[in-house]
Amino acid sequence: MRIRLLLLLFIFLWFCTVNLIAQNNYPKNYFRSPVDFSIKLSGSFGEVRKNHFHSGIDIRTEGVVGKPVIAVADGYVSRIYISPGGFGKALYITHPNGFTTVYGHLKGFNSAIGAWVKSRQYKEESFDQDVAIDPDVLKVKKGEIMAYSGNTGMSGGPHLHFEIRETSSQEIVDPLLFGLPIKDVMPPRIYNVRIYPMGEDGLVNFTDKPVTLSAKGSDGRFLINSKDTVKVSGDIIFAIEAFDFVNDSEMKNGLNSIELYVDTACVFSQKLDRFAFAETRYVNSVLDYPAIVEHQQRFQRSYIAPNNKLKIYNLAKNRGIVSFTDAKVHKIRYIVKDVYGNTSQLDFSVTSKPLTGVKKPKVTKGKLFLCQSPNHFATDDLVLDIPAVALYEDLDFIYSSTSPVRNSVSSLYHLQNEDTPLHTYCDLSIKPDKLPIRLTSKAVIVRVSENGHASSLGGKWENGFMKTRIRDFGDYAVMVDTTRPMIRAINIVSNKKVSSQHTIQMKISDNLAGIKSYRGTLNGKWILMDFDAKTGLLIYDFDGHMKPGKNEFRLVVKDAVGNESQYNALLIR
Repeated sequence: MRIRLLLLLFIFLWFCTVNLIAQNNYPKNYFRSPVDFSIKLSGSFGEVRKNHFHSGIDIRTEGVVGKPVIAVADGYVSRIYISPGGFGKALYITHPNGFTTVYGHLKGFNSAIGAWVKSRQYKEESFDQDVAIDPDVLKVKKGEIMAYSGNTGMSGGPHLHFEIRETSSQEIVDPLLFGLPIKDVMPPRIYNVRIYPMGEDGLVNFTDKPVTLSAKGSDGRFLINSKDTVKVSGDIIFAIEAFDFVNDSEMKNGLNSIELYVDTACVFSQKLDRFAFAETRYVNSVLDYPAIVEHQQRFQRSYIAPNNKLKIYNLAKNRGIVSFTDAKVHKIRYIVKDVYGNTSQLDFSVTSKPLTGVKKPKVTKGKLFLCQSPNHFATDDLVLDIPAVALYEDLDFIYSSTSPVRNSVSSLYHLQNEDTPLHTYCDLSIKPDKLPIRLTSKAVIVRVSENGHASSLGGKWENGFMKTRIRDFGDYAVMVDTTRPMIRAINIVSNKKVSSQHTIQMKISDNLAGIKSYRGTLNGKWILMDFDAKTGLLIYDFDGHMKPGKNEFRLVVKDAVGNESQYNALLIR
């Protein structure tokens, strides 16, 4: 019986090992480069950004649009995504080796794909598309030009966003694991380390405030730029601010792995080769969230919060919390690596001071919200419901209200502060104190920034309250939008002869509720107008709908609360 159990255990371990090797043995020579010029990165896989890990690599296109985008292997177009935001225009190519490649922020597609897309857009009378496509409809060959690079969607400048996903799971995998031609012999650079007290007994330099230490060094060896040794007591966590760099670029890139050692023992280890989209917002739990909100500093905490469900951790003793209870000097070491194995190391020491006296009393200033359970908060004028999965850690929730701000029809409600992240949506209801019934259909809940800018989150009127969903703490109020959207013609006027031009260009915007829809027509028939949300630019490229002679152009724009504007022009071709 014992021999049989040992045999079964051996088979199980062998199977797990084979699976692990298979998962990490990515093909190195299967995919070619998606561009026909030297790859220089402006963004890398796994970069920690507010609300998400960066999900691919960003390839610089020399500040211009229109560079050929090339199929990295044989396959077929499995999905086309077109939106004014997000990836803008994007292609998904599924390959027979079990991976799907993604190409985002495109200017446009090749003639075959472009014709298929345009036909569908006209059939559905919709610029926006998100469609899955059968394998035999649009096939591509390795080396074929499929599209052209652009700046569409929420791109911050011309570039190609490129991803590789495992087709079966749709998990995103670091493209640099597949042997793309990128030169990188540079170790990561370490900038700062931060030490935080935790719980009721944690102290740093005898205070309950974190301490930041700057690093100095080069060529993979870094030390703390201070002669003073930090004194620590009780429960402590550490964080590091470090970035990778590749040759011929000064852009800050993401790290592949982080290890933390106390004396000679590894107490924390993470490795980011792949992740699922459902996990990406957990980055807010990894980050020192107030640091990125207030100072754009990207500290990665070597700590797993109670509601952090990321699967990137190899080791986290006591979730990364280190207890210092003796009277010794302890050596701390961080080791960080990029995907090519280039390594940097930071060494420093802390002095442990035993706790004396009574522990710090835990003082709750507001209402204690437990992260493992739903939380309900209500006043006469506000109701907030937070699901159990929304908080990463227990929260001392602080609430207050102040008098209405300009244009609001309710008080201004202060929900915690923007330094505290929320993982998922919460239900918020606000009771306006001076909203006429006739205007309830025009009301929206807004988030008000420090400079007074109001961003609409929409909402619906129900039982005397405006209701919506929020995903950020901050300042909220109710406002009314009765202003029509703005329409401005860029290159046309009524009765203009347009035979020498090839486009109609319009700009649209809305003051509060936001653009909900737009519809352009020529001679009563819908026309395809590309929309760039970040600039508000609408462009119609002349096609068969623009007839010789007189053409009646009309553009109708509606905002999210039903305000409508129209523009009409007679154009002569």
